Amino acid sequence: MPGVAARPPGAVDLDLGPYRLSIATAYGPRVAGLRLEAGPEMFAVLSPDVVIDRPDSGTYRFHGGHRLWASPEVPTITYAPDEHPCDVKTDTDRVTITGPADQAGLIKSIELRLDGGRLSVGHTIVNAAPETIELAAWAITQVPLGGAALVPLIAPGPPGLQASHSLVLWPYTDLSDPRLTWLEQAVIIESVAGTPLKVGTGPAPRRLGFLFQGHLLTKDAPSAGAGSYPDMGAVAQVYADGSFCELESVGPITSLEQGAGVSHQEIWEVTPCDDLDDAYRRVVDGDGR
Repeated sequence: MPGVAARPPGAVDLDLGPYRLSIATAYGPRVAGLRLEAGPEMFAVLSPDVVIDRPDSGTYRFHGGHRLWASPEVPTITYAPDEHPCDVKTDTDRVTITGPADQAGLIKSIELRLDGGRLSVGHTIVNAAPETIELAAWAITQVPLGGAALVPLIAPGPPGLQASHSLVLWPYTDLSDPRLTWLEQAVIIESVAGTPLKVGTGPAPRRLGFLFQGHLLTKDAPSAGAGSYPDMGAVAQVYADGSFCELESVGPITSLEQGAGVSHQEIWEVTPCDDLDDAYRRVVDGDGR
């Protein structure tokens, strides 16, 4: 397994309320680290050898932390390398990270703002290229091995006879994988090294959780409304492999002319939580606390 790296050089460390953030400046836009006060680091921090190498897009280094991609997964667009300095602006209650246009012509930015005891995380992709492009904003949080990801399968709603929710699988997912635990209203994915697997759900509840060293990270993605969504409508997704686990959310596919942009929102919260049963209840019920 690739080694774990230290904090990226030149990172900006700052506090937003009880949250301790580390922001990469040499690549990105990336949120390199997230902790609740003296709690554990909730994001994966990876060595430079964790990469995707492709002849059509180049070398994409994961680094770890939280990033912004474009969906559907088209290598020349999605894997455009982001090894370039970013502009970081800080204020008393927010931080904004903006990268230059990448080789696909996309300008990506991430803004984190304190909202009560939570972090409101805004993602924006602007098309700086002359060609119109169709894409969805894809917010991906890499978390470390050693925890457990929670994916709610069913959102509360009235009973009925018609299908209401979907479970989406990828070709490499083995439903008998021992890392998967199927419960009444959620699937738990143990974050341990193994072959790749991925599951997704939609159209609700648009929520994911990660329990790690006595703390629970929840990610909520408020609805962006009607539209066509990538990955068969799986708005909430979890991926796991031999190096890390990912909590992912996607917005609707949008056609962007030159100069147009698309936004995607997430709400993050980290709270103390020692028990997997309690984490399950909180994530399924939508009460991160």
